[in-house]
Amino acid sequence: MNLVEMITGQLSNDAVLGSLGSLIGADSRQTKSATAAAVPALLSGLSKLASTDSGAGQIASALGGLDMGMLGNLAGLFGGSNASRAADMGGSLLGSLFGNAGTSMLVNALASFLGMKPGMTKTLLTYLAPVVLGQLASSFKGGKIDARGVQSLLSSQASNITGALPKGLSLGDFVSAATGAVAGGGHHDERRGEERRSTHVDHSHSHSQTRREPEPTGSGFPAWLPLLLLPLLGLGAWWYMNNSAKKPAGNQMAAPNVQMPRNVQPAREIEVKPADTGLELPANLGDAVKIGEDLTGLFGSLTKTLGGVTDAASAESIVPSLKDLLPTLTSIKDRTAALPDAGRAAVKETVGKGMGSLTELIEKVMAIPGVGAILGPVVNPMVEVLKTLGV
Repeated sequence: MNLVEMITGQLSNDAVLGSLGSLIGADSRQTKSATAAAVPALLSGLSKLASTDSGAGQIASALGGLDMGMLGNLAGLFGGSNASRAADMGGSLLGSLFGNAGTSMLVNALASFLGMKPGMTKTLLTYLAPVVLGQLASSFKGGKIDARGVQSLLSSQASNITGALPKGLSLGDFVSAATGAVAGGGHHDERRGEERRSTHVDHSHSHSQTRREPEPTGSGFPAWLPLLLLPLLGLGAWWYMNNSAKKPAGNQMAAPNVQMPRNVQPAREIEVKPADTGLELPANLGDAVKIGEDLTGLFGSLTKTLGGVTDAASAESIVPSLKDLLPTLTSIKDRTAALPDAGRAAVKETVGKGMGSLTELIEKVMAIPGVGAILGPVVNPMVEVLKTLGV
């Protein structure tokens, strides 16, 4: 028996790959490649956890609580309303077994290796976790699932798991963090505390499903948004100083009323030109400042809109609002292309200051089960345009 081959074999079905790919926002080829690395990576972490009695006991407890009926049909599992249930199950399993730190390390390691966005990678792991653990549970063939049995099963699969890990994929830090999550109990207790708080907040869902609360993002515009205008304000200050240097010195004293002889012609007015400072005034400066204002507003709208996403339903509700922002983004892109070098450099700096926080928010939102497939087609192209402005 080879656990890795059994699990990846179930996932190689075209219908399953298509459904899973649509959930994470990837095509079938990308999904198959990512799955081939993610499955042994998850099994590797579980094997390390099982190396201690407490870790093996934690895995045995998780296996005993699985809904095996739901896991029997993967094509159905990843489609329709079952996908939301699978995501909730997977998120709970990852949090309880590996903790927040271990899960994040695994996500980052796989995302870096596969060249995928962390949000997509986390969503993939969320859906794969129930499948992997479901196959472990099935291996007991209805017998008693205990810590010793888990240790024996994973120990017998050690060579298969190691052999399936792609070359160049390093999970050392993740495995250590995963072990600490169970041995120390810190991350696990933290996760359970979050779930208890979530259940307390929303009693209406406490008997049907565990509500996954996102990290607070705030409902208003973040305090860093005004800082985005600093580069363009600096450009404006430079223009002002340069323009002031080029103006002739003010000599506004009224000329004395002197009666000139009739045969003397008044002197012609001489135009006094300022000395060349060597600086070139940027064209369309007003456009550059206006673009900066529009960018600040765009970043604020994106932050506020995405910050309200907590699940697939709320993600669906903001799609029209996101699409309303597309004309603004297109206008910013077109107007930036017409700016001189100095103006484009200021826009680039403005985008660079805003992208860090926005990217972090997007990754958190996209990691919510089911959200990536809904928002990806709208958000991803917008991010790409913003990145081109920041290059």
